[in-house]
Amino acid sequence: MTEDYVNWFKNDGQTNFATFLLKNYVPGKPAKYLQVGAYTGDASLWMYENLLKNSNSLLIDIDTWEGSDEPVHRQMNWKTVESLYDEKVAEGLKDKKIVKFKGTSDEFFKSNTEKFDFIYVDGDHTAYGVLKDAVAAYECLEVGGIIGFDDYEWSAGLGVRKEPKMAIDAFSNIYGDRVVEILKGYQRWFKKIG
Repeated sequence: MTEDYVNWFKNDGQTNFATFLLKNYVPGKPAKYLQVGAYTGDASLWMYENLLKNSNSLLIDIDTWEGSDEPVHRQMNWKTVESLYDEKVAEGLKDKKIVKFKGTSDEFFKSNTEKFDFIYVDGDHTAYGVLKDAVAAYECLEVGGIIGFDDYEWSAGLGVRKEPKMAIDAFSNIYGDRVVEILKGYQRWFKKIG
């Protein structure tokens, strides 16, 4: 069943997670992680196995598990995608190290009072959606924390307003004196400095 769903995390993010998050991982120190867009749980499982060692460390996954207006998403059975996620992270959910938030990022950010050490933005791929998530994520990111954006160079041929790049560039330009860019490529990652 899993072969029907591409592990995009392995293709695009796993190396960056290992490079930047493991380097900042401090054994014994609790950390909080937030992921906007969890899909089948590949990144969640990796974080559970590699970063959630401290009993007080936590990952919150936000997803609607309904997909978005992208050609590849229209072909997917989102009940199956969610079931795959539930299977992959079952141990983390049971251990209360992973919290599943089924809803929109807007709904989450409206009620959130937590601060996070790392936020991964990979949900709504429209420029508008990415920009909203970027602004909200920055506000609940610890100073010294990292915000990572997936799919900076992604395109489904739907036009620039339906792609993340313009929003990530806007975030980089507007928040340029508040963040330091630590990665630029298919993904763009920034460290909050103030």
